[in-house]
Amino acid sequence: MKTEWILFLAAAALAVTEAVFLVLLWRQHRILKRQLIFIRENDSAMRVSVNLQSFGELALSEEINRVLDDVRQQKRAMHEREKLIADAYANLSHDIRTPLTSLDGYVQLLRSAPDEETKERYTAIIEERIGTLKDLLEDLFTFTKLKNEAYELELEPVSLRSIVSETVLSYYDVWKAAGIEPEIAIADEAFMMDGNAIAVKRILQNITKNAMVHGRQSLQIQLKREDAKTALLVIANRVEHPEEIEIGRVFEQFYTADRFHRQSSSGLGLAIAKELTERMGGTIGATLNGDTFAIEIRLPA
Repeated sequence: MKTEWILFLAAAALAVTEAVFLVLLWRQHRILKRQLIFIRENDSAMRVSVNLQSFGELALSEEINRVLDDVRQQKRAMHEREKLIADAYANLSHDIRTPLTSLDGYVQLLRSAPDEETKERYTAIIEERIGTLKDLLEDLFTFTKLKNEAYELELEPVSLRSIVSETVLSYYDVWKAAGIEPEIAIADEAFMMDGNAIAVKRILQNITKNAMVHGRQSLQIQLKREDAKTALLVIANRVEHPEEIEIGRVFEQFYTADRFHRQSSSGLGLAIAKELTERMGGTIGATLNGDTFAIEIRLPA
């Protein structure tokens, strides 16, 4: 009889303990729920906490906090991308007004031009302004596309040497008209890589344009093998005021050391080149040695 009574008391104590624990667990879940509702409704940076640190409650709160941290980080990244794109639109909308305004003026002058020679001159200026607008809008489109996390650059086997040679050849008339005799050294090797031909061409065009707009009458282009797995592409030019260049900022969006040429450049060219290079598994950097500014691109080949 005594043994039965002891067992009964033990069972009763266990039942009471379980009931107390269930009440505490219920209260803890209510507290967690209230904390999560507060965080959601107030967009708070608060972290959840628990008083009951047994049966996985502490582990649960830590996992919830990790999820909250991930969500907050994603929101910050999204806001940063939105701000970058908004800044791009704001900056370029200002830059676009200049060629648009001058276009309107030259169209009026063209209509009243007294002779064919004057008409040809105004027509050439109008075509140049249209080209500037096209470049600005293309940079904006590419920049916006690259900032979209869902965008994927399609890669396929391509010859880096062929793309570089083709792009260099396409600039021959432009360089000749500008009085530039570039020094070109392209190794006699295909440099096969998993890349995107349009992206590689765009990188070269952006860097070459940057060199022509902001540099002196000099240009050096070199493609060679750096090691067994890497091709090195170097594009260098002399600059007028090397002391004005902040070498650590040249790949930033909208950075330009030469404010005089700001209206002919979106300020996105080198930033786009960096994004495209990295999406093909490469690296890009800049050096300044005296008055020689160089862009160095390393691609797996």
